[in-house]
Amino acid sequence: MNKSRKSVAVEIQNMVLRHHNMSVEVITEQTFGSTKSHWTLYKELNPEDSTAKMGVLDLVPLMKTCGSVAPLEAIAHQMNMVVVPLPEAGIFSACLEDDMNRTTKEFSDSVTKFVAIMEDGKIDRAEFEQFDKEIMELISTALYWRDGIKAMVKG
Repeated sequence: MNKSRKSVAVEIQNMVLRHHNMSVEVITEQTFGSTKSHWTLYKELNPEDSTAKMGVLDLVPLMKTCGSVAPLEAIAHQMNMVVVPLPEAGIFSACLEDDMNRTTKEFSDSVTKFVAIMEDGKIDRAEFEQFDKEIMELISTALYWRDGIKAMVKG
């Protein structure tokens, strides 16, 4: 098994087997009901066993039951990305949620542009202008989000 695949499998295994409040049996029951036995889950969690592997559709409910995004973070790490927690949808207005998501996306675009211009270790004028454009879009978007929040201030 390739090392990166194994690290995700180990994160899933650790998330379940090292859970501080629930046994594998309880986690299996709460996640899958009667559709999967805890013995099947044990087999799926073993990174050395190639006869049974967990499907991706089972991973999200399992992470929710365990209250952990460690496997998702391991996947993101392998893809040179990060996991950014966001509040539950619907706890504030759709406009503010959209503004927050746009600001997060602009930040990501700025970081991506920075990485691209730093590839050779030198920054020429055109590269800086591209980066500056991304940063200004980020600032503009963040200020727009801020103004939406400020408009909600009472008193």
